[in-house]
Amino acid sequence: MVTDLFGTLLQELGPAIEASELHPDRNNSCLITLVSGIQIQLELDKSGQFLVLGCDLGPIQEQVKYRENLFREALKSNEQPHPNHGLLAYSKKTDHLVLFEKINIRELTGDKIAAEITPFTEKAAVWSDAIKRGDVPMISQGFTTGGRGPGMFGLRP
Repeated sequence: MVTDLFGTLLQELGPAIEASELHPDRNNSCLITLVSGIQIQLELDKSGQFLVLGCDLGPIQEQVKYRENLFREALKSNEQPHPNHGLLAYSKKTDHLVLFEKINIRELTGDKIAAEITPFTEKAAVWSDAIKRGDVPMISQGFTTGGRGPGMFGLRP
């Protein structure tokens, strides 16, 4: 029987994503390997207020120009308006790019987690595949500043 919130959420999530029984490991996290091969780790943050979804996107090539371009696009991705389905970060310890998202635990259900896993996984797959190929995903700047124009503060050149 599950007695904690994280375990209960995992029990609800299992059927929602058609996974076998999910439960916390000894570190109170849960690693889920999806059919696509993407692995998502779930755990509560230290405050217990947020569920954290994390995905290791892989090692980054050492070429300076590639890394600059990759990090530039990652920053652009992080600046996309809500919902951006995860933030990209660099792990200096592993020299990998990672994707993570924090979801407020209040009123969270297995179905709500499952609904967020799909776009999160899609974003992870795009970035992971690009990194494996040595490519850089290009982030579209499809949003504008209040519809006033393409320039800073809505000014036109």
